[in-house]
Amino acid sequence: MTVRVSPPRIFPRATRAAKPPIDAAGSADAYRQTGFVLDAAVELVLGGLNLEGAVAEASSGAKYRNHVTAAALGLWSRSWLARLEALHAIEWGNYVAAISLVRSATDYAASELYVLGQDAAEWKEWLDQGGIALAPEQHAMEYRLHAFRAAEVLAAHEILGPIYRAAMDLSMPHFGSTLLVAANDSTPERVLMTFGDRDFHLGLAEIVLGWLLLLSVAELEAAQAHPEAFAALDAQKLGPFLAAARAAAVNPEWCRVEPIEIGFEKRYLVQNWRRQPGAAQKRILM
Repeated sequence: MTVRVSPPRIFPRATRAAKPPIDAAGSADAYRQTGFVLDAAVELVLGGLNLEGAVAEASSGAKYRNHVTAAALGLWSRSWLARLEALHAIEWGNYVAAISLVRSATDYAASELYVLGQDAAEWKEWLDQGGIALAPEQHAMEYRLHAFRAAEVLAAHEILGPIYRAAMDLSMPHFGSTLLVAANDSTPERVLMTFGDRDFHLGLAEIVLGWLLLLSVAELEAAQAHPEAFAALDAQKLGPFLAAARAAAVNPEWCRVEPIEIGFEKRYLVQNWRRQPGAAQKRILM
């Protein structure tokens, strides 16, 4: 292989979303309430993202300048940025975007784990077969697309699999998921559809925050399991975050999406569903 790996450019800092403009209907209230009701959870998500950034930064030296690190780092970066924007979408009350971003982030993470587990064999083969080349007739640089996914990782991983399947179903244009995110005050007697709703919704925020915390756990555990590709993180920083993130994500008071089976049919049961903290908790069967 003749393609060399240059030092990566690392932008490791994750911060909260900026306060939305005063005329952004609905989102200003969501920003305020998210900060007030879910401040600790938002800070914990940011803490995980910043730990990931610290690992990436520590892995930018010559010791890790190889194709396994390069291939995995690109996919990790895509997952990291998607999750950061999902957090910002929650702060602005855009739960539809947040769910779709989580689905994409999970897909990237699974592909990263596959690359790490296979010593980037498919990446190296892609490079050897001219994955990066010149296209003289088009006067262009060529990056061959090379369709690549890690379905087997998504099928088996204890964190990535369940999140991906739930986020996929909730982000698809299914009628039930459309009601959940855009008409969740509907009843058997009436449909109450909304358009562009960005009001605060505690249940939707808790679902996505729980996913984001677990995805950081999966990413950090994967990085630490591959010392040939990524730098080790101080155990005194990593251990407390992993424990706190897992505990928060399974908080019995938080809203969550649970897969269940009814008459041999796979369904979801949404637990602790409510828009505001003081509202009665409900269940929704999907």
